[in-house]
Amino acid sequence: MIENVRLKQPIHKINSTNKVENNQMTQSLGISAPSFKGIINFQNPFSKSELGVNTKLTSQKDIEMYNAITTLLSTSGTEKISPLDNVSRLQKLDALLKNGTLLNNASNDNSTTLENLYKIAISQRGNGFSNDKILGQTLDALYTPEIITQAFGDIPSHVKAEILKSPDVDDTIKQNPSLLDVAGSGTCVSASFEYHMARKHPAEFARWAEGLTSPDEAAEQTIKASSLNSSYLEAYNILMNMFDIKPEKIDFNTQDFKIKLKPDKNAKIRAQIQNNFWDRGERSILDVYIQSTFMQMGSEQTYNSLTDKREGKFNSNPEGLGEFEKIFIESIIENNERLSMVYQKVDDKQNLTGWGCDLETIQKHITQTLDAGEDVIVGYVLTNETSGDTKNPNYVNTPDNRPNKIVNGHEITIVGYKQDSSGKITFICNDTDDNYNGLIEYSADYLIPKIHHAGYPAKIVEADYDRITNEVYGINTAA
Repeated sequence: MIENVRLKQPIHKINSTNKVENNQMTQSLGISAPSFKGIINFQNPFSKSELGVNTKLTSQKDIEMYNAITTLLSTSGTEKISPLDNVSRLQKLDALLKNGTLLNNASNDNSTTLENLYKIAISQRGNGFSNDKILGQTLDALYTPEIITQAFGDIPSHVKAEILKSPDVDDTIKQNPSLLDVAGSGTCVSASFEYHMARKHPAEFARWAEGLTSPDEAAEQTIKASSLNSSYLEAYNILMNMFDIKPEKIDFNTQDFKIKLKPDKNAKIRAQIQNNFWDRGERSILDVYIQSTFMQMGSEQTYNSLTDKREGKFNSNPEGLGEFEKIFIESIIENNERLSMVYQKVDDKQNLTGWGCDLETIQKHITQTLDAGEDVIVGYVLTNETSGDTKNPNYVNTPDNRPNKIVNGHEITIVGYKQDSSGKITFICNDTDDNYNGLIEYSADYLIPKIHHAGYPAKIVEADYDRITNEVYGINTAA
């Protein structure tokens, strides 16, 4: 459920420029990101028990669609082999059939992954994109969701010059062209949702990939009003007046809204750049469109893909998305009631002053959600006291910059956990900003104290929600 808006949020920016390259940490703001505790590699992105699972092409329609896809891949001059891992995309397609992903139909309109891949293969793509490239990128993401990244990549100088000539480009960009050079993006929330969708909702991911790269550049979505608020009228208000999304159709009998989700107007420019000048480690065309759509949704239709900046009434920071905006997106994706738990107490000077509950409760919320088969997307913060082995060299202990000053933050996805013989928990996580196409591990003792907020199914956390929220915001409100 989207709770009532609290305009006084304790922290707005959940964004990081910290990188991980070859298991070595580079420094940003004089701090280090959470360190690796090991690496886990899964052979396949899904298990049959997760998807529950059809692995046989039995209908003539499915066989014809599968053959059409294999024909396109077989005859492609450039997209037969993935540039990410040098693996044949035909091999990936076969693996997705065998692990149940291809015939999974858990999408918003009940279409299968196969049906959406077929549409990508045979129907016109928008903005001159080739069918085989979009198909190949979709297969890559479904086969290994950990390849999804938030790294924007550079813009060649001659392309930048053309952008600056366009009458549609904002004057602020023309006056300051360096705004086009996005080094550390603020799309970690959106990239985490993209990863989650590819991992847990493959048919829906393929449906979005098809819709957003079509000439219409849109993903149609039917959502239950109850996923946003128990009040039908309040759910409509959240869509229309809070997030500026006008329903295409309203069904008063089922209390559903049909909406059309689009990326911002500049996403196609970024996508064209990635189409023509992509380098390893940068976002794909799909990454651009899906992340831009999430950013546009969450920022109340104010996002600009050229600068990675946003406006909007719920977040004064021009980068990233706040926790209220994040839970709105999560509710749309899951089409179910979600709650955002904010755990940390943060004062007006962005100092971490405490927690709204004991750390064991946070661990319980996370593990119970994972046990229910769901991912947990968390926003964590780094401070000048808890940021790793090094401290911020620019830190000066003044009344406005006391110990535990928040200096950075980031969004990651917890996908699993393991427990040792002494009961210690280790979380298995994905980070879309670590330059690593695999899963990593953080000890619960290390990560939990840094978690500012997380989104959950309402049934997991509703018993604790009011108590923790009042504890977190009550103290801050009185300060």
